[in-house]
Amino acid sequence: MLAVKTGAYYHWRIVNNTDEVHPFHIHQVHFLAFDENGHFFAQPRWLDTVNVPVHGSVDLVMDFTDPIIRGVSVFHCHLLNHEDKGMMAKILFQ
Repeated sequence: MLAVKTGAYYHWRIVNNTDEVHPFHIHQVHFLAFDENGHFFAQPRWLDTVNVPVHGSVDLVMDFTDPIIRGVSVFHCHLLNHEDKGMMAKILFQ
């Protein structure tokens, strides 16, 4: 389980070392997707799901500032068969 402090922003880099695209999804919060494979987006965007390219990465600003975020939630690959095979993790909001 990963723990984060509510009221803060975090920089996360999501890395994909596989031969298929993985849609990364997180519950309860949004993130600003601003970079893919070392190249800044012309227009960063607020999302809750982003495709992580084959053998690539995305950089995100995770927004944990909403004061109503509480407890435990999850982030995972949004492909159901990947999620079912373990591409999911819990996140504890402190």
